[in-house]
Amino acid sequence: MTINRINAKYNVYPKFKRIMAFIEIKTIKGKKYKYRRKSIRKGDKVIHANVEYLGPVEPVYKTGKSEKSRKSNASIFVRDLTQEESETLKKLTKSSDSFKRDRAKILLLSSEKETSKQIAEKTNCDVRKVWNAVNSFNEKGIVALERGKAKGASLKFTDEQKAKMLKAASTEPIKLGLHFTTWSLSKLRDYYLKESIIQAISLESVRRLLRSEGMKIKKSKRFQYSNDEEFDKKNL
Repeated sequence: MTINRINAKYNVYPKFKRIMAFIEIKTIKGKKYKYRRKSIRKGDKVIHANVEYLGPVEPVYKTGKSEKSRKSNASIFVRDLTQEESETLKKLTKSSDSFKRDRAKILLLSSEKETSKQIAEKTNCDVRKVWNAVNSFNEKGIVALERGKAKGASLKFTDEQKAKMLKAASTEPIKLGLHFTTWSLSKLRDYYLKESIIQAISLESVRRLLRSEGMKIKKSKRFQYSNDEEFDKKNL
């Protein structure tokens, strides 16, 4: 790194004997950069300090557009439709299913080279909905107009844990030393946790586990008893 100094001016302040400001040019990795610095003489000592960075000596200005220009979502259009796809979409614009009807309208407008913003205004929806509909159709075709079913998180049990939980659910509580006769989701969950079969589990996870094996919780039946000999007759 080389340094060139260009004296700029001298200022005299009562507090210090003399302040000298100058431009310093530093060469770093073959390129020259300018800095404004100052030297302050205080008694027999001289203190140097940077004031500001002034930029490169020979700045490089970039002009023109990048070769890989970013493609805006506003320029996304549906691919060319086949005759069959076009007819199917026209029929779906009259569908009672709002999901299919809205997307069919979006795709037909896009095929006419309407921009995403224009389509959003005409269909009274968000621009992102237009982007999603077009991108999904371009990738999947007509199948993209089928509403996907929401999927819950997969149950994360080991085979051993699952076997123990199902065995408990299929066993009468009394045979396991419990004081009640039928299971409920909350009682099953409490039993699993008490027996340390699993560290944590929600009621919904218990329900889904039983449902996956075709099992259901039976509702308990309640009975009333009385010492009154006429009780049965009174409750006919």
